[in-house]
Parts: sequence; C-alpha cells; structure tokens
Amino acid sequence: MKILLLAGDYIEDYELYAPLKALEMLDIDVHIVCPDKQAGDTIQTALHIVDGWQTYSERPGHPFELEHNFSDINLDDYAGLVVPGGRFPEYQRYDQRVLDIIIHFFDQKKPVAAVCHGLQLLAAAGVLKGRSCSAFPMCKLDVIAGGGEYIDFDAFSKNVHIDGNLVSAPAYPAIGVWLREFIKLLGVKVTL
Repeated sequence: MKILLLAGDYIEDYELYAPLKALEMLDIDVHIVCPDKQAGDTIQTALHIVDGWQTYSERPGHPFELEHNFSDINLDDYAGLVVPGGRFPEYQRYDQRVLDIIIHFFDQKKPVAAVCHGLQLLAAAGVLKGRSCSAFPMCKLDVIAGGGEYIDFDAFSKNVHIDGNLVSAPAYPAIGVWLREFIKLLGVKVTL
C-alpha cells in the first residue's frame, strides 16, 4: 500500500516524522512530495512551541531529504493522503497543483488525514463544503470560509474528528489517535 504525504518548507516536524515512521512500521510505503522539489532536495521542518506568548514560536526542526519527485506522482497509485500542518499550507494553498491533488482524493473518496494548519489546504481546495473537521484553533476562520463546520477541540487534546473519508485533528498531540483512525479508514487491521 502507498500513501501520499504533502510537504513543504517549515512543515511541522512531528507531523512529518511521526506519520512517516508509524506508517512505515505497518509496512505502508509513504511518498513525501513537495512542489518544485525533486528527490534528493531537502525541506526544512519546524518545531512549533507554545511558550506563553500570544502565538506559538517557531524553531528549526530536522531537515528532511525527499525521496520522490512531485512531478512524477500518479495519484491512482495511492490509497490515501496525509496533509500535515506547519507553515507550508499557508503558501501552498495558492498552488493549483496541490489543490488538484486534494480534490482528486476527495473525488475518489479515498482516506484523507489532515491535521493542524493542513486544513488550510483543504479549505482552499473547496473540499470542506458541507463537512465538519477539526484544525488548529487559528484555522477556524479558514475552515468556515471554506464552507466547513469547525469542530472546536483544545489544541493540545488527543481528540480527532471523522467525517466520511476525512479524519482531522487540531495539532500534533493527537497524532497517535489521528493515525489510528486513518489506518482504520485505509482498512488496515492491527491486532495485538
């Protein structure tokens, strides 16, 4: 099974590495792509820290070397899509190629896992109309402007929201349960 993960510079570090490693553990092949970057190029991740200011601060995270070319992806090869947060959704929501990818997964009703600021991309793609989702609290207006119903969870909760093929969460503290629900949507069974 292959999963596509959208990425870009200043993606949230946890929201890139945790899904990658958890899905690899389940023998799922994760292709991480970034517009205008090729295999061998590096993207810079960021750590977003809530440290008492009116907004979070940002520190450089681990660099990540891409292994796949954005220009080479065949969307029909992928069983699902992961849309992390961080700062990259803020500028990639203006890239029609990225929006077309998201639209494809919703049109095909394939599982989509979006977290934190990743919902900005879904709102820009127009796929939230008539849907409900969670997101980082500062993205509430994006969700509403995109026609969605915002589900208000505390940003540091371990809550997720499922609406059809979409599983969403407010931020990285929910990664474990967010991924658990995503793999259920993929039809992956984990037994103990």
